Amino acid sequence: MIPTEPSTSSKSSARSRITAAAGALALSVVLSGCSVLQIRTEDKDAGPVRVALEETAGPEPTGEPTDAGVPEGMSRKTLNLGDTCPVKISFAVGEGWTEGSGSTDRIHVFTRGTDSTDSDVVLVSCTDEYGGSPQEVVDSKRRYTFSEQDSQVLSERTGSLDAGEYWSFQGELGPTEILAIDSEPTLMYGVQTGYKLNGRLVNLSIEMRTPKADAKTAEEFETMLPTVTIDDQRVPAPSFR
Repeated sequence: MIPTEPSTSSKSSARSRITAAAGALALSVVLSGCSVLQIRTEDKDAGPVRVALEETAGPEPTGEPTDAGVPEGMSRKTLNLGDTCPVKISFAVGEGWTEGSGSTDRIHVFTRGTDSTDSDVVLVSCTDEYGGSPQEVVDSKRRYTFSEQDSQVLSERTGSLDAGEYWSFQGELGPTEILAIDSEPTLMYGVQTGYKLNGRLVNLSIEMRTPKADAKTAEEFETMLPTVTIDDQRVPAPSFR
């Protein structure tokens, strides 16, 4: 028997069935989610941005981290500075630090040693500023913090926060500085801010001090300072020298 050519309506019906099957396959891929296919954007050092369809997940997109995180062996310390200074400050801290008896709602003193006059110390405080602006507060701290002979700023960074201005720094206090530990050369790391708070201007201060000879604690401070946040906003740290 001589085969006959399929009718036009039969061809159309076959094409419809193929199209429907393809659509169902595509829908099943979409609904199956990340277990089947994943789309990733990837921004490498070399070459342009590419978008690829891969059987397994590729690298997550690179971007600015929202938090500096907590380094291994440390935990995050969060301080609320009282009803008169309702600001949340946090930073990572290692073992061996204890909060001193001189702490109040607006001043927190952490030491590792006998007392804050001859040991490593971390001081967090909130003080009122009268008049001026956040920038003027920061400028004043930059002028007077390392003002004595043999004191110097080693590295620093300035910029804006949502509610003020900041200065983050690494410096060396000379023996005659009032904040020097045991009247010896002292390394200090920290953040000074001019901060607007419910219509008031305050200075939020985080200071970390250790004798210059204590390289181990200095290295620890260099790990801690980049983790400082104020009201959950990370304060950028300088590049250390």
